[in-house]
Formats: sequence, structure tokens, C-alpha cells
Amino acid sequence: MTPSSSRLLEENPDRIAGRLLQKAHNRDGLPEIAIGLTFLLLAVLMWTQIAFRRGSLPFKAAIWAGALGIPALMLSSQWIIKKLRGHLLVEKEGYVKLKPANRNQTGIVVAIALVIAVAAIIAAYLGRNSFPPTAWVLAGTGIGGGVLAALAGRIPRFFIGGGIMAATGIALAFSRVSLGVGFMILYGLMGFLSLVSGCVVLLHFLRQPTEPAQ
Repeated sequence: MTPSSSRLLEENPDRIAGRLLQKAHNRDGLPEIAIGLTFLLLAVLMWTQIAFRRGSLPFKAAIWAGALGIPALMLSSQWIIKKLRGHLLVEKEGYVKLKPANRNQTGIVVAIALVIAVAAIIAAYLGRNSFPPTAWVLAGTGIGGGVLAALAGRIPRFFIGGGIMAATGIALAFSRVSLGVGFMILYGLMGFLSLVSGCVVLLHFLRQPTEPAQ
């Protein structure tokens, strides 16, 4: 018995099942497409707030769209993905009932996000005389978003995307751009990359031959 196979036997079965379910959830690229569209919408809303004067109709519309539309899109994305899979992809991938979210893992992810946010705020306060607070916010958002992406996906392309997001946030922090412009660039770039990645994965998935049912 090889060392890798012995470690596999000793590993927690729930952890193995969780990884397999996560892999099945991401194999058609739809979650990445949903994330990409959300980020691109955020980038457009940020651009609207930059391009139009405060108090104008487009500015107010962008504020309300961000406050109401983005949370609604995020909350409904799983339902939309489930419906698309049920109507369009069920013959390719079969029916997969996703495992309910693990409360411990969800708590860990939320705790990490809170720690990163608090650390960014403390760093902004301590370095307010040498480094603008907006720079710390951009760096913290990039690093925090990258960590969350890696933890949520747990496959190579999510680790790569998370690394790009972290590096982009740091680069924007040192560029000294305004907070609005920085978020527009960060969300726009990550939305574009996520959308392209999801579409490539989806096209590859659709080209795979369908295995006959047993």
C-alpha cells in the first residue's frame, strides 16, 4: 500500500465526500459564471457612481441597485444554477443533490473574513500618516477575497484566481488610486476572469461525451 493510499484511508470520509461534492458543483463552470456576472455588475455600478455626479438619477440608481440588486442576485444564484442544471445539463451530469453547507466550515470562512477586515481597519489606523486608508481597504479586499475564493473552490483554478485577486488588491493599494476606481478595477478584472474561466469550463464540459446510463 502506497503512502498516499494509506493517508486516503485514514482521512475523514466526510471530508472526502465534501471535496467530491465541491468538485461536482464546480465541474460545469456555472458557479464561476454567476460570480463573474456579479463582479461585473459591481464594476458597472462603481463606474456609474464615478462617472455621474452625486445626487443625479444614475448615481442614485446605482446606489439602490447595489443595495438591493447585488444581495438578491447573490441569494438567488444557487437557485438559478439549480434550475439551469435541471433543464439544460441533467443529461450530461445527472442529478447531484448538493450537501448542505457545513456550519463549521462556514463559520471558519466568516471568521477569516472578519479577521482580515479587522486587520485592515487596524492597519489603516496605524498607518494613516504614511499609507492612505483607502489603500489598506483595497489591499484587504483583494487578499480577503482571494482567500475566500480559494477556500470556497478548493481546486487549482480557484487558487490561481484567488492569487490574482490578492495581487491585484495589493497592486492597486500601492498605485494610490481612489477607492471607487480601485474597486471598479478589482471587481471588473476579477469578474472578467471568472466569467471567461466559467465559460471555458462550461464549453469543455459540454463537449465531453455523455456516458451511457447503466
